Amino acid sequence: MSFQRFDTSPPSSEQAGSKRPHLSVFRFASFQSTGRRPSQTPPAYTPNDVFATRNQRQAKVLHWLRIATAVITLLASVVVMACAGRTLTTYSSTRDNPEWILPVWPASVDLRPTHALVACGVILTISNLFYLVAALAPTPLRSLRTLNLIWTILAFLSVFLTIFTTAFASAINSHLSNSIEAGTLSSWTCRWEGFGAAAPGHFSEICAMTTAAFDLVILMIVIEVLSVLLAGWGWWVGARLKKAEGGSKGQGIAV
Repeated sequence: MSFQRFDTSPPSSEQAGSKRPHLSVFRFASFQSTGRRPSQTPPAYTPNDVFATRNQRQAKVLHWLRIATAVITLLASVVVMACAGRTLTTYSSTRDNPEWILPVWPASVDLRPTHALVACGVILTISNLFYLVAALAPTPLRSLRTLNLIWTILAFLSVFLTIFTTAFASAINSHLSNSIEAGTLSSWTCRWEGFGAAAPGHFSEICAMTTAAFDLVILMIVIEVLSVLLAGWGWWVGARLKKAEGGSKGQGIAV
């Protein structure tokens, strides 16, 4: 095998006028002495910087998803509280109404399902307002670690509360659905739906409002399950930020 020798002499006048660079402009000595490429300027971003930036972007998306979920839950909770409270007010005002010769309500009306709906709405309203203040107000609570802790507690509390309220109200309504001496606001008023003008005028309103409140609580179970998933995502993002920052600094990052 033969080797061709490169001409490293200074370029001639013809070569200088040519656009093709002469071989002497390349630093072959640097390749021969070090065996590596010539030194280059370090990149503007290191892999750790790119990793941290990507996870900080995920933290921002997570933050606004939680805000949207909290706002939706807050609005639904206010509607549940308003509907259930309205039915209690209507029942109290019509229980001894002299418009009807015979009493329109049974001797025993179980208000526990309606009270449970009101309590569920109040607790969820307060808890979501608390999270929105902690997440949006310029307070020390805006660190990712603190918001993760608050959201996780509220998410599991909300899941338990909505499931318990749904099961509790369903059990009582089902137990009293066929009774002629007792009933709940929902079970008693909704059985009059097919009687038209023969039913008391406020019964359709009470039935519709109790049904709407109960259906919203069932819907909120799905929302709160998603909140639990968002809680897990938050801890995962926090762990990745901590790893990217090389310490506990990533967990204290503000969102």
